[in-house]
Amino acid sequence: MPIMSITLVVLAAVMLILGIPIAVALGFASTLTVLFFKPIPNMVMIPQLFSEAVTSFVMLAVPLFILVGNLMERGTIGRKLIDFCGSIVGWLTGGLGAVNIVGSMIFGGVSGSSLADTATFGTILIPRMKADGYPEDYAGAVTVTSSCLSTVIPPSIQIVLAAAATNQSVSRALAAGVVPGIIVTVLLLIPNHFISKKHGYGTKVPFSFHNVVEKFKTCWAALLAPLIILGSIFSGFVTPTEGAGVAVLYVLFIDGVVFRNLKLKDIWDCLKKTACLTSAILLIASASSVMNFVIAYENVPQALLNLLTAVPGGKTGFMLVMIIMLIIIGMTIDATPATLIFTPLFMPAAVAMGFDPTHFIMVMVMGVAIGMTTPPYGVCLFSITTIANIPMGKLIKASVPFYSMLILAIILTAYVPQLSLLLPKLLGM
Repeated sequence: MPIMSITLVVLAAVMLILGIPIAVALGFASTLTVLFFKPIPNMVMIPQLFSEAVTSFVMLAVPLFILVGNLMERGTIGRKLIDFCGSIVGWLTGGLGAVNIVGSMIFGGVSGSSLADTATFGTILIPRMKADGYPEDYAGAVTVTSSCLSTVIPPSIQIVLAAAATNQSVSRALAAGVVPGIIVTVLLLIPNHFISKKHGYGTKVPFSFHNVVEKFKTCWAALLAPLIILGSIFSGFVTPTEGAGVAVLYVLFIDGVVFRNLKLKDIWDCLKKTACLTSAILLIASASSVMNFVIAYENVPQALLNLLTAVPGGKTGFMLVMIIMLIIIGMTIDATPATLIFTPLFMPAAVAMGFDPTHFIMVMVMGVAIGMTTPPYGVCLFSITTIANIPMGKLIKASVPFYSMLILAIILTAYVPQLSLLLPKLLGM
């Protein structure tokens, strides 16, 4: 019996119940367990594990992509993307809802942050949707559920963390998110169309090619951003970490030099906000590294592998169990610790069942993405309730049709591996 692992989990659970932050709870529980059971002759390994978890070159991409999201939230790129999307899909039934969804997909191609997405679109689009006749709970529901696109579409912070935690190719994992992200976008547009048509939400705006051209002239630089960032990464011209650096420089140049919308104070505020969020993520990464050592020491992954591979139904049954577990995990644990803890824990079983590691990373990330929009621990859900002052109950009720589409998207991604592996194969990754 894995006594150390059980002790660690119990200690962490007690600390979480007492209100201790998850990173601190994991760190203390792991350290106390190692001190008490002494699986290693001395404690030198603990700081070594901390260091290895946070000093890899790949992990450097995380604060850089966080900084990109913060800069876009403070600048005007997000607003310009919204205006351009309005000229493209604003004529559809539920036009501003469609703008919200499509805009989130494009925005995610630059920021990689669902929180930045909710902050930007919640601030700009929810008031516009309310003024156009959409109920505030519906506007919030569209915004919160479409925000998960920034976690699925590359460059996604969670994809980088999942690939780094399992020693997989970050570039390949990022490429795997493109097609599932497009599928999520299309699926979310379906309930938006039918609900808006049924209730008469929004005002139809006639399509105008001239308007598209005019909006493109004002936001061409913003539209080039995802092409430059992802194109440079997928071509192999730069590493994902270097690509994150390119993204920072590009946003600073466009919003700071070309459009002059970012002041030095704005940049400084973004740097401070990035430092706070990055320190929290890296603290979780270092704490989970000790926990993963304890779990590996007691051979828990092998026991879990034996258990999961024995699930009736072979690969079909295994993936069904994984989807259910991932949705529950995403609903109860924050995205970053869920990614760092469970991806390396479940990966051996998935590989043993014959699943491609990159495909499984995408299933993991989509489960986490759904969790960010659902109660009781959905950070994007809390963000929208705060930004738009929408009661949590009303927001969740209005989100149900969109939640069903997100679940359908993870099922399609899980059972049709070609969807996530298509682009990596075409790119020869």
